Parts: sequence; structure tokens; C-alpha cells
Amino acid sequence: MMQQNQILEDILNNPHKLSDSQKDAVVSDNQHVRIIAGAGAGKTETLTRKIVYLLLYKEVPPSSIVAFTFTEKAAQSMKTRIYDRVKAFGGEEICAHLGEMFVGTIHAYCSLLLEDFYGYGDYGTLDENQEMAFIMRYGWSLNLGGKGYASNCRQFLDTLNVVYGELIPENVLKKRSPDFLQKMKGYEDLLNQNKLLTFNLMINIAIEELSKNPSKLENVKHLIVDEYQDINRAQEQLIQLIGDNSNIFIVGDPRQTIYQWRGSDERCFEEFEVKYPDTKTIKITENRRSTKLIIELANNFSDNFESTYPHMSPTRKEDGHVFLKTLEDERQEAEWIADQIETHINEGSCKYSDIGILCRSVNTTGPAFIDVFRERRIPLMIGGKVGLFRRDEIKCVGKLFTWLYDDAFWKDNKYSKESIEGEDILFSALDDWAEGVPDVPLPDNIAESLLQWKESVLKGGFNTFIDIFYSLLNLLNYKKLNPDDPNHAVIMANMGRFSSLITDYEYANRLGGRKKNWERDVKGLFWFIHSYATSSYEEQPADDLESIDAVQLTTVHQAKGLEWALVFIPALVNKRFPSIMTGRTRNWDIPKDLFDYDRYEGDIDSERKLFYVALTRAKNTLVLSKFTRLKNSEPNASEFVKEELDHSLIESLSSRDYLPLCNVPDEGENEDLQTFATNELITYGQCPYMYRLNNVWGYKTSVKELIGYGNTLHFCLRRSAELIRDKGMSPVSAVATSVDENFFLPYASPKMFEKLKEGAKKRLIQFAKKHSDDMVRIKEVESRIEFPMQKATVVGRVDVILHDDQGLEVRDYKTSDVVISDEEAALQVQLYTAGLQKIGEPADKGSISYLENASTSDVDVSLPTLENKENIAESYIDGITKRDFTPCPGEICKKCNYVNICKYKRNE
Repeated sequence: MMQQNQILEDILNNPHKLSDSQKDAVVSDNQHVRIIAGAGAGKTETLTRKIVYLLLYKEVPPSSIVAFTFTEKAAQSMKTRIYDRVKAFGGEEICAHLGEMFVGTIHAYCSLLLEDFYGYGDYGTLDENQEMAFIMRYGWSLNLGGKGYASNCRQFLDTLNVVYGELIPENVLKKRSPDFLQKMKGYEDLLNQNKLLTFNLMINIAIEELSKNPSKLENVKHLIVDEYQDINRAQEQLIQLIGDNSNIFIVGDPRQTIYQWRGSDERCFEEFEVKYPDTKTIKITENRRSTKLIIELANNFSDNFESTYPHMSPTRKEDGHVFLKTLEDERQEAEWIADQIETHINEGSCKYSDIGILCRSVNTTGPAFIDVFRERRIPLMIGGKVGLFRRDEIKCVGKLFTWLYDDAFWKDNKYSKESIEGEDILFSALDDWAEGVPDVPLPDNIAESLLQWKESVLKGGFNTFIDIFYSLLNLLNYKKLNPDDPNHAVIMANMGRFSSLITDYEYANRLGGRKKNWERDVKGLFWFIHSYATSSYEEQPADDLESIDAVQLTTVHQAKGLEWALVFIPALVNKRFPSIMTGRTRNWDIPKDLFDYDRYEGDIDSERKLFYVALTRAKNTLVLSKFTRLKNSEPNASEFVKEELDHSLIESLSSRDYLPLCNVPDEGENEDLQTFATNELITYGQCPYMYRLNNVWGYKTSVKELIGYGNTLHFCLRRSAELIRDKGMSPVSAVATSVDENFFLPYASPKMFEKLKEGAKKRLIQFAKKHSDDMVRIKEVESRIEFPMQKATVVGRVDVILHDDQGLEVRDYKTSDVVISDEEAALQVQLYTAGLQKIGEPADKGSISYLENASTSDVDVSLPTLENKENIAESYIDGITKRDFTPCPGEICKKCNYVNICKYKRNE
């Protein structure tokens, strides 16, 4: 008992003492708990201590805990703290089992549910951009064609997400909107044919399946949900299903509900205690982030909301600063803010990354900042739905790809009356490159080279759009960019982001083995870029570019959950913030009375909450600014600044005033626990620069008919093992049945598909005959594993775990499309074996099976070898964490997908 009392004392008071309300939340054993936690209230720490309390004090198994976070970044932060606390409080043994606990997004959890229990193990998932590319590929067959095709597709997708998010029943749609229902069912059939899911569809499927058989999750005893005010009705229903037989602990702040336009419904938070009358509500009012003046300003502003909540109370002693600056126009505003940033940097008071510029819309407010910061060489990362095409170098490559289509035109925004056509697009693109990358001049003959490039594309000189893109980068002197220069690194990272745009379109275009037709395909890409991508693709997310010390220019929506020492909120004028789009009618494919359409279209109160979120991102200094002239008009100040802010708390600055220095102590490197898949570590071991291109900057690879071959063989073997185990089939029959039912290649032509399927069946039957004894010894297939290593967790999937009287054997299947060596494949097996041993499993054998020739070789998993391999893996993790991406040219260059754009490749 004394030991448990000490553990509880540690949990509540270390590494710092929790407030009384936080302690109440942590130790509450009520079945239903609702936490109202204001901005900067330490809710992540509260959630962390709650989980640690359950693990160490209540001694619940990690597998009984499910914790939902709003983003994967938030999940990583929470995991870090959980590991640190558990280890610090004497729970080293439990650390090895923490991989059995789920911490992540609702969508990620749904994906696991569908894969583990409902037969979706070989399905892929489309993100929003990929889904739009998919709809634009198949929209004509869904009767979305005609005038405004892209708008029709967008409207269909928006309506579809409303139907899924609001759980509008099919029988209601059948009666009120039969045409839409027919399109929706056709769309779902297309997704199923291509073995694809979308984020919202997977939640609906999970609800349907769990409603039939909730016992699948009977092991879940503690469900924890962060940012509950941002869930929609479908997510609420899923949470209730998971939590039917468990404790539910939710945290939220209705003052920060800013995603109504995509379905978030703060009423879910308010109605929680109606659904569960035994709910205990705890209010955490302390703000640990911001200085006193910032908190008081935000508190007073929140009194304007339709619903009010208790004011935040500061824990910091400093008063801090809130300033208001009025300038003549947008350009002067951007220049003045640039002056302040340069002063802070030159004086060494902070880093670029300590500074945030938060806009209601990057589309309208961003251009002046982008121009000024580029001129002054201030590193800048841009967030928001239009971020990517606000970069001149991205406009350059975007224009050049649209120029491939003979009838192309270019508009800098969809509302512009002026457009560029024909060869003018080419020369405009070259001007953009010169503006965006002034210190990497283009070759003298670049126009001629690009004309030859275009001719080669249209004559079929390339296999894929990615090949075309990488060829274009070489013509633009991409290899002369320096990845260690912060400004160049931003450019290179965003070129990786552009490669995502290309592959999103091409992967949708080539589904089903559709043959190349460059005349058709460049036209399709033109319309995808022109009508969708230019207003929807963001820059590389800042979370993925932690090594770049840059100012963040972002929308307030993107800034949710983030914080900066020094925050600027510019363009506080009428029609900018609040947005001119507030309350504007949107078109839907179903009757508006079927859902609460006002929430999706926005109102002034939702704009207030957005401004409140912006105010509360600042830790030390908050700077508001506005201008008095916009083109030929004189805009009024934002009503928020003019009428709703307490000006007694704000210091106005004259034209010559500079900000006092905001001194930020160096807190060292970000220490969030990172998660690495074993194949990521192998990639880093092959070449750190290849890892940077692939895993950090997201450069994509070409579409090929064989993509997915190894995955489908693995899945067929997984299903074979399940048929042997569950239905008593012989190994040969199980393999034959599994291949017939499950073999799938999304990009293979029908002829190639049948050829590869028959070949796979033959090989796997041969394998089953030769290794039938092993196949009946299979204990688990595609088993997930997660274990701690250094300042990281390593995750992966063990192809199969075999068992006998002596112990367990880890086996990895290797297929012909895998580009890792035998030694690297062995490393994967060795890491999995070490991971199993950490959680107490008797794994003492390892092997690799080569499916092409049905052979198997043993892998050394002796203790000295495992210790050596763990040291190697830890050195890789250390290199990634320290951002050491030193190129390692060699044999790997022959297999590298990026060899054509790599300045470091070995020439032979």
C-alpha cells in the first residue's frame, strides 16, 4: 500500500504539481467524466497523468485503454509523456507493453478495427485530395458531368461527407433525394471494386459492424477522447458504441469549436451529460501558456460568445505584451512585421520558429508577406489550403504541367478575369522560377529545353507523370539547390509536396490498369490542377519540417493546438476577419432540411471563436495589426478590434515604434517520442538522404503495374493461415482459395493481372506444399508489434509467428518486388524478435521465406546478435532525431527511386 501511495504522489506532483482541478480529473473513478479545459490549460498533461494513473495506480492492462487525439502530432506528444512518466515512476516493465494501448486519431482506430475484424486488411485509404482525384476520374460515370464538372464533383463530395457525418439514413435519402442516393451507392461500389476506403466511410462502416457485434471491443475498459467539441455525430455514435461497456473520459472546450464547416458539432460536448446523467463535469481554468495580459484580453473577448464559460486564470507571473499597430496598406504591414522579426533574430532573442503569423485566410493575406519575406530572405513556412501555390517556384512547375495541354490557360486565382494562354504560360513560369529561386539561375537555353520536354511528353517519351516531373526538375537546375540552406530546404520540401499532387492524380487515373493516353491524361491533369489543386493543396506540413527554422505563416485553423512566443495577427479589417464568406450560402445535393446546414455555412459566433483561438496561441507577446487602405478602398477595422476587444489592455504603437524584444530561452530540440516503422529504419540505413526525400519530404514514386504485388501475396498468405486455423483447410487448399478470392493489383491491366495471379498461385501452392508443416504451426499473422527503443517507439508487422513446444519463431516473407538485401530483411526479423522478447514472449528463432523459390533461411537471433542489431537501429534513430541526412551513395543508387534527382548519386 505504501508503494501505491508513493506512486499516486508521484503521478500527481511530478515532474510538476497538478492543480486541484487537474488532480480531481486524474483520480476520478466515475464512469463518465467531462473536462472543460480552456486554452493552455495543460489538458495534454492531464490526459497523460490520467493514463499513467490507470496503468500504474489502478494497474489496468495497456490493451484496455483507447485514447483518441485530434491529430497524429498530438498522439506523439501524448505517447512521449506517457512513456516518460511510466518509466520515471518505476514502470519499466509496463513500458514494453505500451504498444498494446491505442493512442491516435479516430480514423486510425477505425482503420485497425476494419482490418482486424471485418475483412478490410487489403484496403487502402484515400485522404481528401486523393478522394477528389478519384471522384474526378469516375465522376462522369456517376452522372456528375456537364458544366462545372469539378464544382459538381466538389459539391458531391461535400454532400457525401454531410450524409456520413450526420448519419442521414438511406431510407430518408431514398424518399427525399433518390438521385443522390443512387450516385452515393454507385460511388461506394467503385470504392469497393478498387479496395479503397475514405475517412468518413470507414467510420460509418465501423458503426454498422459494431452495432451488430459490439463484443469485438469487450477488452476496451477506458475510452479517453481529446478535443471532444470537434467531433461530428457519426464520431459521437462510434464513441458511444466503443464506450458502452467502458469508462468514458472526454476533454474539450466549446470556445474553441472552429471546424463547424466540416461537421464538428459542439452540441455533442454539451449533450454528453444528457446522454450520461451520471457524468461528472470538472472545469480546469488555469492557463499555463500565456502571460497575464493575453489571458485577460482573451477572457474579455470570450464574453461576446453566445454561450459563455468560466474565464481562464493565469499561472505565469509575467504581464506580457499586447500591441495594436495601424499601417497604411498590406505591403507596409508586411514590411513592418518583417522589420520586427529581423530585429528579434539579429539580437538573438528568439528563433524564426518561435514566431507565428496567423491569418484568417492565407489566400487573401499571405501574398504581401510571401513577397516581402522572399525579398529579405526570411525563411517562411506557409500553412492553409492555398499555401502550396502561393510559392513562385510551385506556380512555375504548376504552370509548366498545365502548359502540356494545348488549350491550357492559367489564372492566379479562380476569381481573376485575366488569364495567361499558350506560350505565355511558359515564359510566365520561367519568371516565377526566377522570383522564387533567385540564387539558382536557369540555364540559358531553358525555353528551348522545355519545348523539347513538352514534345517528348506528348510523344510518349515518359512512362509516368512522376518521371516527367523529375525530368522537369533537372531542367530547372533542381540539383543545384542546397538541402542544408533553410530557404532551399523549404523549396525542396514543397517540390516533394507537388509530387503528391502529381501522384494523387495519376494513381486515380491509372486505377484498373487504365492505359496511358497522354493527350487525355495531360488534359485531365490540367483540369485537376486548375479547378481543384491550386486552391486545395497545402505546403509540406510544418510538423514534417521540424529541422527547418522558419517563421510560420498559417491560417488560424491550421494553428489550432500550436503555440508561439511571438504571434502576429495581421489584416484585422472588415471582410478579412471576420471573413467575407461568413454565412454565405453553399449548394448541396440533398434538401437542406435534412441537416443543420447553418453550421456548415458559418456565422459570426464561429468567427469569434476562431479569433479567440488566434489570441490564445501567443505565449509572451501578441501583436494585432490592421491597415487603412486596400487598393482603392478604405476598409474599416474588424468589428472584433473595433468593438469587442478591451483596448485598455492593448498598447497602440506609432509608426516609428519597435516591439520590445521577446526573449525566448532555448528549450533544446523537440523531444517528442517519434515512431518509426522498421522499414523506415532500413531506408535510413541504406541512405539518409534517400530517407529525407522519401520519409521527410514525401517525394513519390512512379505508378507501376506491379505496385502492390508483395502486399497482395502477404495478404493471401495471411488469409490462408486464417483458413487453416479457423476452417481446418489443408495448406494447399487454403492458399488456392485465398488467391482466388483475394489476389488484387490496382494498376495491372486485365491481361497482366491474370498472368500475375496465375503465377502467384503457382508459387504459393509450391510454397505451401514444401512448408505445410510450418503453415499449420502459425500462431499469428500480420501481428502488429510496438516496442520502445531509445527516444522512440519502433512499430511493424510480423508476417507470421510460428509456435512449437520450444517457443516462437518470427518469420518474414520476402517477395521479388522488395528492394532490401538479405541482411536488411534479417535486421527486420531481429528487431521483431527483440521486440517480442521485451514484452515477455518466448521468441527464440527467426527465419526468412523467399516466396519466389519456396526456400527458407534461418536468421541469427542469439542475444549478442540482437543486442548488436538494436545498437544499429538506435544509431539510425539517433541520426534521424539529430536531422543527420548525410548522403551515402553506393550500391543503393541502383535501386533508389530518386536517383534521377539526386545530386549525390554515384556515377558508374
